[in-house]
Amino acid sequence: MNTSGPQPIGDHAVVIGASMAGLLAARALSDHYARVTIIERDTLPAMGEGRRAVPQGRHAHALLASGARAIESLLPGITGELVESGAVLCESTREIRMVIAGHPITRDARAADVLLASRPLIEGQVRRRVLAIGNVSVRERCDALALLTTQGNHRVTGVRLQGQSPDGAEESLMADLVVAATGRDARVATMLEALGYERPKEDHLDVDIHYVSRRIRVRPGALGPDRGVLIGAQPGQPRGLMLVEQEDHWILTMFGYGPAHRPPMDEDGYLAFVGSVAPSDVLEAIRQAELLTDLTTHGFPASLRRRYDRIKRFPDGLLVVGDAICSFNPLYGQGMSIAALEALALRECLLRGEQRLARRFLRAAGKIIDQAWEMAVGGDLALPEVPGHRSVVLRVSNAYAELILRAAEHDPIVAAAFSDVSDLVAPPQLILRPAFAWRVLRESRGWTQAASDPIPSVAHQPLVLELSRRATKSGRTAR
Repeated sequence: MNTSGPQPIGDHAVVIGASMAGLLAARALSDHYARVTIIERDTLPAMGEGRRAVPQGRHAHALLASGARAIESLLPGITGELVESGAVLCESTREIRMVIAGHPITRDARAADVLLASRPLIEGQVRRRVLAIGNVSVRERCDALALLTTQGNHRVTGVRLQGQSPDGAEESLMADLVVAATGRDARVATMLEALGYERPKEDHLDVDIHYVSRRIRVRPGALGPDRGVLIGAQPGQPRGLMLVEQEDHWILTMFGYGPAHRPPMDEDGYLAFVGSVAPSDVLEAIRQAELLTDLTTHGFPASLRRRYDRIKRFPDGLLVVGDAICSFNPLYGQGMSIAALEALALRECLLRGEQRLARRFLRAAGKIIDQAWEMAVGGDLALPEVPGHRSVVLRVSNAYAELILRAAEHDPIVAAAFSDVSDLVAPPQLILRPAFAWRVLRESRGWTQAASDPIPSVAHQPLVLELSRRATKSGRTAR
């Protein structure tokens, strides 16, 4: 027998939810189960149309380099197909103008590529490719009501379904493995609780962020060589914009934290909000652009992480993926990439068979999420307008991030490293190594400590380098 390739594990796997996480999990499962059935409560849209369960899909999107690479590994050739369909593959630091926390990032850095495309295009192409796999099928307009289990609830054996037809008949769909890609609601936690398992503990950060977007057609050459513009929030001005090229148009998304910085929905107010953030040439390009759609809005109350990786008891035959584990502030563009990286982790776990699959996968997913969660939460808590506890470690980390951003204004090596870590291509250890930390401190030596910060200025260098030393040691241990 050939043991080098994927080995069969079972007859049937069921995925609840045709989200990006669900679709990519189904792709990983298709190599190890004779049949994979995706259960979806909605009617799936045509190619290029948004899905009702993804209201954020109407706003600016980008696929981080890590996510693009992971999806390409799972579905070879899809990057080229996306580009042929209008997606824009570009160098993040050279073709996207970025001002992060008030710091304009140098354009001389060489960092990984990002893929600019609408969410409906990315998800539609992934869905097309996954459903073209011979042993993968989808059942639309079906609700997953409960998990089926063995006596004693030690193992999940399937899902109890209810169709949305007029008769509303229920049925039992048996499976060797059930993967829950049910989004950020608490359906899986509630199902587990009903079976006698503890609910996972939750990490939670209120951000109260709102987006207002529209599609526009920017006059050719109005933004020079830029394929995108990102102006991030900063202390005292927790608002910003994303203007990115995608398919045959551009999409402009304005965002703000809290009620005082919520983008208005009337035309005059919206344009004034744009003017409070955009550089003069960007504002002029927006003023002269052709308006293609009305304004549309979306609110995101809080980042939420369920710690399934720390739960003491978990049934066999069940996995949880995507937003059902963790949903991030969409501003950081991490959701699709994390879903893709989790699917890669699932593929690796499946190669080792079924034994302790849930424990191995949830721990692997937890490590993937750690980096993205710490960056997103740290970025949000760098804004005094966002409520939350700021530990000494977090405050030192954010002080170091400020030093990095100051250095990244003119140092291409620092800028490229910051971009690669932010894009989840490189581990945090890259920017925490002593040699890199010294470079950052040297390049940003003009930075001074704010008098209101309770950490004294003289403490920054030893604290940052101690953080660097520990992170480097941790990185060696992990390897």
